[in-house]
Amino acid sequence: MVPPRKWRPIATFVVAIIVGLGFFLLDFSNASSYLSDDPQACVNCHIMQPQYITWTHSSHREVASCNDCHVPHDNVANKYFFKAKDGLYHASVFTMRGEPQVIRARQPSIEVIQANCVRCHQDQVTDAKMEAFVADHTANRTDRTCWECHRDVPHGRVRSLSSVGAQIEPIKEYSSSDLSVIPSWLKESMKSQKSKPD
Repeated sequence: MVPPRKWRPIATFVVAIIVGLGFFLLDFSNASSYLSDDPQACVNCHIMQPQYITWTHSSHREVASCNDCHVPHDNVANKYFFKAKDGLYHASVFTMRGEPQVIRARQPSIEVIQANCVRCHQDQVTDAKMEAFVADHTANRTDRTCWECHRDVPHGRVRSLSSVGAQIEPIKEYSSSDLSVIPSWLKESMKSQKSKPD
């Protein structure tokens, strides 16, 4: 495994380059943020803008983050294994520029999302009163996914990159603390207008 003496400096240099590039890639991609439950981690990758923006305008924003719905919660090891597996898939598709215009959940994700819908809404899906005013509610919740009926929850109907246009969500980690929606030239103009007498 150890190279001959004359190749050791070159081998050391190559290994150092590979390790250095690995650390640079981890830092550049903000990889540590993916260990958190912060929804801002999901918009490190710009193709998730439609999902993030529609979630921020939904009722789920107050009670559930991305990980509450999109990763398993049966145990910690499974949670991080699923995040890593799904994250590596997303990163490779994004790096190769193979992302679709409209993002759709794959089968393993569909199963996790459905399980989390039922986990959080256990009282509603098992409530016998639901059968009185929602026809075949028990059959619908076991034979179909929840979002076949609840289509606008939580991401609404806007689901493609082209539909959100230039709405770019500022990422806290890369934005200054004094970030403002109003440009400085407009603020100055507004101040000067206020100071002028009528």
